[in-house]
Amino acid sequence: MSSPGTDLEGAHAALPIEISIIVVTYNSAGCINPFLKSLRQYPPTRPWELIVSDNASSDGGPQEISGRFPAGRLIASCVNRGFATAVNEAARMAKGKYYLLANPDVSWEGPVIDHLRAFLDSHPRAAAVCPRLIYPDGRPQPSTRRFPIHSNIWFSRQSPLGHIAQSGTRSTTYTLADPQQPSPVEAAAATFLLVRAPAFHEVGGMDSRYFLYVEDTDLCRRWHDAGWEVWIDPFVAVTHAWASRMSVNRSLRRHHREGIRRYFRTHYPNQRVRNAIVFGALGLSGVLDAVFGRWRQRGARLP
Repeated sequence: MSSPGTDLEGAHAALPIEISIIVVTYNSAGCINPFLKSLRQYPPTRPWELIVSDNASSDGGPQEISGRFPAGRLIASCVNRGFATAVNEAARMAKGKYYLLANPDVSWEGPVIDHLRAFLDSHPRAAAVCPRLIYPDGRPQPSTRRFPIHSNIWFSRQSPLGHIAQSGTRSTTYTLADPQQPSPVEAAAATFLLVRAPAFHEVGGMDSRYFLYVEDTDLCRRWHDAGWEVWIDPFVAVTHAWASRMSVNRSLRRHHREGIRRYFRTHYPNQRVRNAIVFGALGLSGVLDAVFGRWRQRGARLP
């Protein structure tokens, strides 16, 4: 797969793969068409490959992708292994020197992938770079954040105090506004993240103990600890059709709480009292989530 309408037997067949595009799917057939259209219209100009790591979809989405990109490789699991495990499995078979971790619900216009690849080429200490993320209506979508600490986690996007997350002090700021110029950041979302393959493998890839959420922040933290940098380049943008599914899906919120717990256990193992406070709040949030969830279900069943 090197250009629209061609495959690995085409003009770049004799050249080594430079970019491995890794997409994790889970019943993604309803949202992946814009991604496939963008990849068809604006693929990398360097040799590339597509690897789809599917987590037991039942909607025919993986087969649809294979039909439109027959040279791509499909990793089909019979169980949902979670995002991190699916990415790692794809990375083990990837041939590129760069990995593009892309959600199936993204789309782009123009040579965005080439731009990010050129950025990493010119920044040898950058482990990864992300573009600006925008909603389909053009509004900016948060794509970078600070590392979670015991004071700022209360101001994350999903918390009740998240509305002041971008206007507080360093100890309370969690989600960040996009900069005007390319800038190093602490953590970037893996929504559309171009990763240097040696840096990915140097730190052991994603931590497969994370099922969904926070695994990208943990990866950025381990890169930081190893002396690598993570950047955002706001000169290019990608549309992410992310609607706050977490607000209506208790299972997603549970995975997010579990990811936060895992992060603090991993990176702050000796701060037991502070961890206990955060974990207690997460536990209370889970209880309230279950109570209000049952209440909403009963209300929905009333005539």
